[in-house]
Amino acid sequence: MDKRLIVMHNLSRHYGKQYWWQQNSLEDWLMMILIQRTSSKNVAQAVHNLQPYMQVDRLMALSQSELETLVRPAGFYRQKAQRIHDLLTWFVAQGGSFEKIAEKPAAELRETLLALNGIGNETADVMLMYTFGKKTFVADTYAMRLFNRLGFGPYTNYAKMQADFAPALDQITLDEAREWHALIDEHGKTQVRHAYDDRFL
Repeated sequence: MDKRLIVMHNLSRHYGKQYWWQQNSLEDWLMMILIQRTSSKNVAQAVHNLQPYMQVDRLMALSQSELETLVRPAGFYRQKAQRIHDLLTWFVAQGGSFEKIAEKPAAELRETLLALNGIGNETADVMLMYTFGKKTFVADTYAMRLFNRLGFGPYTNYAKMQADFAPALDQITLDEAREWHALIDEHGKTQVRHAYDDRFL
């Protein structure tokens, strides 16, 4: 088995299933914007505020200032409110259907997402995988730190690491790819709090 996938299985045994963004819902999608540069606790408060409006037409009917007030707990509220508005505008222009958008080829959809306001490599890939059902490897900071420590690097470039890990995706399912990303991030957050311990990997 690919040694990188052995790391995935060891992470799974240690941390268990993460079940990130299982509903493929509008709420999950907006959380991918809200989580940028903040904590899950702050995102939860912003999502709670948005719950009464959690339909595309109701969110689009909000003024910029109203949306800013609702997402304020997540920080950077002006930028995030604008990004949510731009994302929803794009969604409606694409037909307003996650399923229809997901029919696009992964590479084409990724480029389209990257062209939207406030969406970089990591956010685009998370959306591709959790919202639109496209297998990909999210080469975020946690992934780079982990695999560099384990001797797979050194990685400093997102595209390079993603390309190197792409062949491993052929050996796992979409659900496993989603779990892989979630487990890497859980390990990274835990290790930051408790100093690095990769011995079980």
